[in-house]
Amino acid sequence: MQTMHDRLTLLLRAYRTIHFCDACLALKMGALLREVREAVVMIGDEYQIASGRCSECLQDKVVVRALAA
Repeated sequence: MQTMHDRLTLLLRAYRTIHFCDACLALKMGALLREVREAVVMIGDEYQIASGRCSECLQDKVVVRALAA
């Protein structure tokens, strides 16, 4: 069974050009918002976390995306 961190990593790499807020990631992954937020905090330097517009809900929030495949 994959950990939340592993699932998050796979999803962000698959959609590396897309910016996601935590809420949209939770919906896309079928996970709790708290679980996604904890996993996002633990991701490494291969990911960009910044203020921006979520590609899913189109709201200006803190978003995350993968920098490389």
